[in-house]
Amino acid sequence: MSYRAVSELHIIPKGQTVNADYYVREILNKSLMSTMQRQPEEASVLRRKMLPDMSRAIFQQDGAPAHTAKRTQEWCDNNLIEFWTRKTWPGNSRTSIPLKICGQ
Repeated sequence: MSYRAVSELHIIPKGQTVNADYYVREILNKSLMSTMQRQPEEASVLRRKMLPDMSRAIFQQDGAPAHTAKRTQEWCDNNLIEFWTRKTWPGNSRTSIPLKICGQ
């Protein structure tokens, strides 16, 4: 989603494991790319162009294995102008808390 529009909902079939192959093929290649390529500027939130200026967009995902996999990171590097790499997120140690991460 963005401040302008929402993406289509992708429902993962029962029993499907979301690994890097599935994530790249079904989520990134199909759902994300179709959402980013919409054209109408003044349509409803489900039909309007989500990102009118790709140079200002940053694709963010969490540290799920399918998101941090080498194949996914390579796809993002080849298809997106800006994205959070797997190194962007702070460590998820049980001893780290948001205030420590922010340096306060």
